[in-house]
Amino acid sequence: MHPTQKPVAALLPLIHAFCPAGGLVIDPFCGSGSSLVAAQHLGRDWLGMELDETHAATASRRLAYWGERRAA
Repeated sequence: MHPTQKPVAALLPLIHAFCPAGGLVIDPFCGSGSSLVAAQHLGRDWLGMELDETHAATASRRLAYWGERRAA
């Protein structure tokens, strides 16, 4: 777990309000990917960058998990 992981539920209204449908969420310090997961939930495109390989792997796993659940 990332030491400052944000709850996806807290990010959903922010992304909904400030990123229009069809928009792109860019998080250059994405950590565990909470903002990207929220963007994915809302159908926004996303681009995340993370230097720490462990956190990047966590973000990738979370995005894959939620992407699979959404497709089901």
